[in-house]
Order: sequence, then C-alpha cells, then structure tokens
Amino acid sequence: MAIALEATLIFVLVAIAAGLVPLLFQLRRTAQGLDAFLISSRRDLSQIAEDVHASRLRMDHLAVSLQASLDEISVFAQLMGEVGGMVRNFHNQFHSTIDSASRNLGGILGGISAVLSFFKRPPTQQEPQ
Repeated sequence: MAIALEATLIFVLVAIAAGLVPLLFQLRRTAQGLDAFLISSRRDLSQIAEDVHASRLRMDHLAVSLQASLDEISVFAQLMGEVGGMVRNFHNQFHSTIDSASRNLGGILGGISAVLSFFKRPPTQQEPQ
C-alpha cells in the first residue's frame, strides 16, 4: 500500500509539474510581451507628451495673439463710440442751431411781411353815412 501511495504521489507530482511547465512558459512569454508593450508605450507616451506640450505652446501663442488683436479691436470700438458721440452732439447742436435760426428768420420775415402788407394795403373807402 505504501508503494501504491508513493506511486500515486509521484504520479500526481509529475502531472502537476507537467501542467506547471507550460503554464510557466506561457507566463514568461506573457511577461516578455508585456515588457515589450510597456517599453513601446513609454516611447509612444513620451512622444504624445511632447506633441501635447508643443500644441499647448502653439495655443498659448495663439491666445496671446488673439488677446492682442481683441485689445486693439476694443480700443478701436471705444474710439469709434466716442467719435460717434461727438458727431451726434455736433449734429444735435447744428440741428438745434438751424431750427432756431430758421424759426428766428421765419419770425423776422413774417414780421416784415406783416409790416409791408400793412403799408401796402390800399386805404379803405369810407361808406357815406
């Protein structure tokens, strides 16, 4: 019985060893593949990081250029607003001056025409009583 137990135990150990050897080889190949993947990923990620950094620098430069352009446009718009306000004030003053002058001139012409019509009126004939 002891020999059968020893033979069974040896058979089980050989079976486990036979099953573990391919598993260990597969684990070794998987580890090598994973190592190669990580090395290539590190290269790719460093290249991606460099590309992202370069893109960020370009975007920073573009943002600075855009901000400068918008500042210039803002100053131009403010100046145009001030010029527009000055033109509107000048127009209002000129318009009120023209209105006032035309009213005054119309009043003077109306007065002169009334006086002239008074003097040009023929004398009324008196009716006999």
